[in-house]
Amino acid sequence: MIRFHQWLWLYVLAIPTFAQTPDRLQPQVYRIEPSDDVQFRLQDLLVKAVPGDVIEFSSGRFELNRQIDIATDNITLRGQGAEQTILSFRGQQSGGQGIEATGNNFVVEKLAVEDTAGNAIKVNGSKNVTFREVRVEWTGDAKSSNGAYGLYPVQCENVLIEACVAKGASDSGIYVGQSRRVIVRNCRAERNVAGIEIENTVDADVYDNVATNNAGGLLVFDLPGLQLKAGQRVRLFRNKVNANNHKNFAAEGNIVAMVPSGTGVMVLATDQVEIFDNEIMDNQTSNISVVSYLISSKKVKDPDYDPYCKTVSIHDNQISGGGQKPSGLVGKMLMPVLGATFPDILFDGMTQPIERTDNPVAAEKLAIWNNGDATFANFKLAELNPTAILTGKYKASRDLTPHSQPRPVALPAVALLPHEAPVPTADPTIMAYRSAPERLSEWGFFEGNGASQTPAAGVVPYDLNTPLFSDYTSKYRFIRIPPGSQARFTDSGVLDFPDGTVIAKTFAYPHDERDPSQGERLLETRIELRQGDAWVGYAYQWNQEQTDATLLLGGGEMEVAWIRKDGQTFTHRYEIPNANQCLNCHSQDKAFVPLGPTARNLNRSFQFADGHANQLSHLAKIGQLMDLPDQVETFPVADDSATGSLHDRAKAWLDVNCAHCHSPHGTARTSGLDLRFDQTDPSKYGVWKSPVAAGHGSGGHDYDIVPGKPDKSILLFRIEATDPSVRMPNVARTLVPTEAADLIREWIASMPTQPKEASER
Repeated sequence: MIRFHQWLWLYVLAIPTFAQTPDRLQPQVYRIEPSDDVQFRLQDLLVKAVPGDVIEFSSGRFELNRQIDIATDNITLRGQGAEQTILSFRGQQSGGQGIEATGNNFVVEKLAVEDTAGNAIKVNGSKNVTFREVRVEWTGDAKSSNGAYGLYPVQCENVLIEACVAKGASDSGIYVGQSRRVIVRNCRAERNVAGIEIENTVDADVYDNVATNNAGGLLVFDLPGLQLKAGQRVRLFRNKVNANNHKNFAAEGNIVAMVPSGTGVMVLATDQVEIFDNEIMDNQTSNISVVSYLISSKKVKDPDYDPYCKTVSIHDNQISGGGQKPSGLVGKMLMPVLGATFPDILFDGMTQPIERTDNPVAAEKLAIWNNGDATFANFKLAELNPTAILTGKYKASRDLTPHSQPRPVALPAVALLPHEAPVPTADPTIMAYRSAPERLSEWGFFEGNGASQTPAAGVVPYDLNTPLFSDYTSKYRFIRIPPGSQARFTDSGVLDFPDGTVIAKTFAYPHDERDPSQGERLLETRIELRQGDAWVGYAYQWNQEQTDATLLLGGGEMEVAWIRKDGQTFTHRYEIPNANQCLNCHSQDKAFVPLGPTARNLNRSFQFADGHANQLSHLAKIGQLMDLPDQVETFPVADDSATGSLHDRAKAWLDVNCAHCHSPHGTARTSGLDLRFDQTDPSKYGVWKSPVAAGHGSGGHDYDIVPGKPDKSILLFRIEATDPSVRMPNVARTLVPTEAADLIREWIASMPTQPKEASER
């Protein structure tokens, strides 16, 4: 006789073929009109989308208050024009982006995205990305609380950005980071801190664009501490880079905050850059600057980072009117030696010491020719100090002769690869979403209607040493492993659960913390299902009667209230994530993975129906866990000093709450910050690490962790933040984890104020 849960598993795996159900797999065009529930209807469509689907927005203004998440390949978002279709996030309450996409072959065109809390459109780790006729804009005053980036492909390949407009970004209007094969053309960037920025990117062509009224027009940067290093082969040509004299309104702590207002083109620490056939005029600090990372005065803890430029050529440009009103720290530093008017082209004179490289192009620092009457100065950063200036020993050089030869060979044009055509396939993840039970009760996880959270036969409850913080909710966790199957012990990551495993977690709030007998209000139950080699996840919202919960693939929200121990009624907006949003935390190399049930975090005692027992031993005893060794490491309990040192408890909390994203394979890998418990290199878990793409999330601070100074550390600032574009984690929480913040504060305060290498800790 087939039991209910076995029948359910057969039902979920009964994936029809394309020929049997063409309506399920044939790409379609879905028309979206503005409405009060458009946020959730749109997200539901995107969760169920198949490769090749087109989401077509009508003309009109779409009011959205949460991030839109896209995970499927071959998805197109299309409007009726950048002035006709406007996605407004003015009232955004959650999410670090307006739109975030991780699928390949992603296209967005003919629409506008306005006033996002954080970045406008972020595409992370994708191949074949196209932005066409898109406008991104922060419509109010220029201020540091605007989102950092407008168009933001990062760690992508084959990127085309054309005929787009970007305005008001507090970092870069159009930013391409850690990517390969990029074309940015026929775009306009204005009123940003940086108009267009190419960072840590290999093979980029930027041409036929207009950058005006930014603090900096075109930037080509290479920064330390990132996964993709040694940006190179960038061509800037046929651009108009004029009058970029807007005030720099970037938040302090970001590298772009050091770019002086009045910068036309700046090349920083990047190799093989060719600047030609451009019109670069009237940028009041300098029309072109070529500098090393050393000009930032920031600490560099990345031993593989090369802070110098090599093989930069500037030729055949129309350059004039630069340096008429220098500003920023560069202006203050150089006015005493260059005077009140700066040359058109500035060079810091920093070259890689020849003994550090066997690369013959190391000496080919800078080549300049055929730029009309453009003026030049090498301000010799290495020699620039007050003593040398006062004693008359310092002299800048205005001699172009050393840079006339050799002239580097022209860089090749960037060739984008053809996009892959969408192929209808019976994707197990998509089909699992489309065939998921509408009611939680259909899973057969609980006795009765589930209100008591009493597990049904075959369902094992469990708890964790250090759990994920979720706005102070109570959580009830359960695992169901199919009969006759076993999980396999692993010493890192989650246990290796067999096909058919289901993990459930219910979130609840007490009615009155002073009186537990009044019970709790169940909010949602999240399901994680292992289907073959992949996991999928979705959430169910409990009804007011507490008799069942309904599937919400597109996410949801509710107002909640409870009485706290002090007798005060506390209310706030509780968010249920959409199925794609779950991937923000649960994604490792784009694959969904559970987070909590690792061996170290499960290694604790639990009150089972037949008494207390160690959870791992209990699973082994009932035949559901194999290969359990005699000794297993135990994760510290973050709020129990008896379970570990201050350092280990802080690292444990960061591992559970942050490392799923901030790790080499997580969605925040692009930041270079690694918060895994086993990461022992302080520079990698944030000590003296400069922020990347933080925007106003830097809080005006220069480093993720400043030893001994928690209030100068970005890490603590973001843990304590409530702004949806700043707070970390930015999913599954709206409240401040006060106790955890106190723990991290104490940990940072305990660090020696002088930096030490990991081996010296």
